[in-house]
Amino acid sequence: MGRKKPVIEEIKTIISRYKNVVVSGEVGAGKITSTLEAIESAGDVYYIGNPVDYVGKPRPRGYDKYINYILTLRKDLHVISSDEEILSFDHSKLWGKGAILLIDEIYGRSAEQYRKIYEILDTEGLKVILIAGCLKNIGKIIEKFDIILMLIHDGIFLLDKDFVMKICKILGPDRMKEQAELFK
Repeated sequence: MGRKKPVIEEIKTIISRYKNVVVSGEVGAGKITSTLEAIESAGDVYYIGNPVDYVGKPRPRGYDKYINYILTLRKDLHVISSDEEILSFDHSKLWGKGAILLIDEIYGRSAEQYRKIYEILDTEGLKVILIAGCLKNIGKIIEKFDIILMLIHDGIFLLDKDFVMKICKILGPDRMKEQAELFK
């Protein structure tokens, strides 16, 4: 584990202190693996999957293989993967049970899923961890999060929420379209 152990311990500490946490970082920095390792002793953990990554590309080896891989990291993970499962997920039953909900990416979700996730973020007694490959994708829901972690290959640092909000305003999906228009 080497340098990874302090990162896992830091993620574990942050998750224990905050309700809604964003874990972002470089490709290959271990956002999912490190987070799952940090919550290995947690009670029920639910996982809302996403068949696309932070730029809308399908998972490299397919979504089913990706889910199977994640299940090797935590065998008792409750996977919620289809659109129907996500929209019908009754998060109120998790209130006060010490459960954790891990959401894999916000990019590429339907308006209905987005509304459902937004609603879930307000559930008292439910910790929510959002894995975000790119911070610009969380601009519309950043106010619902308490803290943002940025993983890099050899460490971790915390980002100020106001700073991330400014990044989202500058680089967010709507702004990217506006900026592209400037160069036509």
